[in-house]
Amino acid sequence: MSREYLNALWELTKRELRRKYARSYLGILWSVFYPLMRMALVVFLFTHIFNKGIDRYPAYYFTGFLIYEFFNVAVYTSITTLRDNRDLLVKTKLQREMFVLSRVLTAFVNFILGCIPYIGVLLVYKAQFSFMTFFVLIDLFFLLLFVSGVSYIVSILYVNLKDTKNIVSQALMILRYFVAIFYLKEWVSPGVQTFIEHNPPFVFIQIARDTVIYGVMPDSMYIWQMVLYGIGFFVFGKIYFNKNKDEVLMRL
Repeated sequence: MSREYLNALWELTKRELRRKYARSYLGILWSVFYPLMRMALVVFLFTHIFNKGIDRYPAYYFTGFLIYEFFNVAVYTSITTLRDNRDLLVKTKLQREMFVLSRVLTAFVNFILGCIPYIGVLLVYKAQFSFMTFFVLIDLFFLLLFVSGVSYIVSILYVNLKDTKNIVSQALMILRYFVAIFYLKEWVSPGVQTFIEHNPPFVFIQIARDTVIYGVMPDSMYIWQMVLYGIGFFVFGKIYFNKNKDEVLMRL
């Protein structure tokens, strides 16, 4: 990527952030503390009502929630990005993919804000920081590739099919229950467990939990899936986007 490309992408991202947080300091605080409040509620329910006893459960839940929320927000907001920026797309020569990536990066900034209280939770519940903790950076890199690829796809689909927004919204809601955010995958039937183990968002969540909370090397199956899903979805999404971007512009 050229320096001009990165500068333009960052300007678009700042534009999205200003649109989201314009004159709203409470909005920024909400992005920081909303995950913490969700964690507190779920921890209360599971420790006082269900009492299942997952090791370092608050950190376990928080990890899953943060990663899935990033995936959810990035994909959902990317659906309408081409139509939302129609005038700018027509009037400028900016590469169209930048508008999708700016939505992904905006969601990633929200993710980083959510990591502020998350670090506190890791310290309070004595996460096993080790050499393996740094592996989470690789996990996040491939997560960004995966999310970008999916976002490319849905942004094109929405222009061709308006129902895409509703379909994706429902799919994201259902998928949330199959990434083991608040439970162990071992609690479900073998068939459902197999589905969860090969569910892309869960793979990134599991690797983050293993490396950040428990300080262990992730299972090689998850590492291979991380690479496959990250590169595979990004390449497919980029090809699909580039193949349809000119036709889509005429439909906007």
